[in-house]
Amino acid sequence: MKKKLLGLMFAVLAWSTAESQCGQYPVLNIGNDTMLCQGESVTYTVPSGYDSYNWNIGTGNQTSVTITSPTTLILNVANYTQNLVVNGDFESGDNGFTTGYGPGTGGSFGLLTNPSTYAITTSPNLVHNNFGACSDLGTTGPGNMMVVNGSDVPNTTVWSQTITVDPSTDYSFSAWVTSVENITQPNVAILQFFIDGVQIGPVFSPTLLSCDWQQFSQIWNSGSNTSATISIVAQVSSGNNDFALDNITFNTICPQSDTIVISYDPAQISAGPDITFCENEPETITATANFANPNFTWVSGQTGATIAPTSSGNYVVQAVSPNGCTLRDTVEVTVNAMPWDFDTVAQIPSECGTNTGAVYVLMNGTFNGQQPIYTWNGPGANNPNQINASVWQNLSPGWYYIDVESNGCHRNDSVLVTPLNPPVADLSATPTSGYGPLSVSFTNGSTNANSFDWNFGNGNATTTTDLSSQNQVYDSVGTYLVTLVAVNGNCTDTASVLITVIPPPVIPPIVPVDLKTPNIFTPNGDNVNDFFTFELLNIKSLDVTIVNRWGNPVYTSSTIPFIWNGKDAAGNMMEDGVYFYKYTAKGAQDEPFEGQGFVQLIK
Repeated sequence: MKKKLLGLMFAVLAWSTAESQCGQYPVLNIGNDTMLCQGESVTYTVPSGYDSYNWNIGTGNQTSVTITSPTTLILNVANYTQNLVVNGDFESGDNGFTTGYGPGTGGSFGLLTNPSTYAITTSPNLVHNNFGACSDLGTTGPGNMMVVNGSDVPNTTVWSQTITVDPSTDYSFSAWVTSVENITQPNVAILQFFIDGVQIGPVFSPTLLSCDWQQFSQIWNSGSNTSATISIVAQVSSGNNDFALDNITFNTICPQSDTIVISYDPAQISAGPDITFCENEPETITATANFANPNFTWVSGQTGATIAPTSSGNYVVQAVSPNGCTLRDTVEVTVNAMPWDFDTVAQIPSECGTNTGAVYVLMNGTFNGQQPIYTWNGPGANNPNQINASVWQNLSPGWYYIDVESNGCHRNDSVLVTPLNPPVADLSATPTSGYGPLSVSFTNGSTNANSFDWNFGNGNATTTTDLSSQNQVYDSVGTYLVTLVAVNGNCTDTASVLITVIPPPVIPPIVPVDLKTPNIFTPNGDNVNDFFTFELLNIKSLDVTIVNRWGNPVYTSSTIPFIWNGKDAAGNMMEDGVYFYKYTAKGAQDEPFEGQGFVQLIK
């Protein structure tokens, strides 16, 4: 139990140490989640103060990224504490490490003439005549590096050092390696990297080019370890595997990560597809949106979803989305000019009853490119008979329609081919309605005709060669259509009139009406002449008012039969005396009449 507790305390202490080391670095913050308007972009830059960084998009390690579409953006950064490797850049010379190689002993090629030797120097060619003049990677001292003439013994340790570490901590191990001669593949150095005898990372080789520094880098977690023995081992001895080492580092890693979500306003508007039309054609463009009640404004100054463009150009529409984004879209409008029009659309009349008419068209203006194509059709708008020419001859009377097309644009017109001196029918009747038998006189006012066909609608018909009037008698109730056809050769014209015979009137019977009144009554309860009443004959309504001698109403009634018992409306018996009455009435046939009189009340 005591061992477990000590282990836990040690782990907490190690974590506290690492935490305190990493606490010196700025907290990573690249911003808040944000919503962009469509078409907008935003650029994020790695804040200063971090040794390494990597984005989850793009090439990863660029200093800034520009976002043009919705995404989740993650930035991973790290800081490395002070290098725990003693003399990792060899600026202090030949100390702080162990190696299976021996110091250079000299020879015909220089200090490193013999295999399995090394030297600490500022340039490889200072210790071997065939080695390149490679520079240090960067230094605050003389610019030293460790130059190695490859070992004849396989798996020889090139460099090793033991370092004190904190448990449960991530460390970054890095070293830079370069070939010191331009070599072929079999001659390149093949290196392995170990910590506590366990290989970390893959087998590593520099390029075949002299002085081309390459970095080996790997992350290692200490677990429960309190020390780490780091070793760089040359795997094989074949070939001329000569190389240089520099800037060996072993650092505590302080990683941080920040994530923001960049979304885009989903609202969109569309100005519609690009359109092309001719200048004489009515055309519209209509904007749409994927949200309710958009308020469209066109840069041209017009408002509303639909506008009618009149000239070529880009028409830009804009609207504000529910999230406040100003949205824009553009539609390209091309209006094909038509600098040509009709000059004359005319006809030549047709002789009556023959096909001697003609139509023709003359144009003005300029046709750009394609010459006009003329198409006539008729007579009648939907007649399939047509001709492709500016003149059409041998036509009968009627409407003819011309279409002129050039470069896909059309102009249209029409003309009526008229007959020469056509007959005009004219017909009138007196009277046009009445009781039967109805005698009607018909007058012929036609012109340009020499024959007239009459149909009187009652089964009678006749043909005349002059303008004489006609007479007919219509006995039966009904409506009769009378037609007159005026004829001149093969040409005709028709006129008509309606004759109506109406039923004779029905005379209603006379219903007698009468109204009689007594001039005295005795309301004394002896059942003899106790009521003042009217004798009525065929009366259907009656209104009566009785007043006293001072003109004050004492009794009114609108009921049939009318009866007054001598009492007022409150039920009080009236005094003896003379009372006056007046009435209005309607008879059985709604004939109105009225009257007045007096009656004497005696009890």
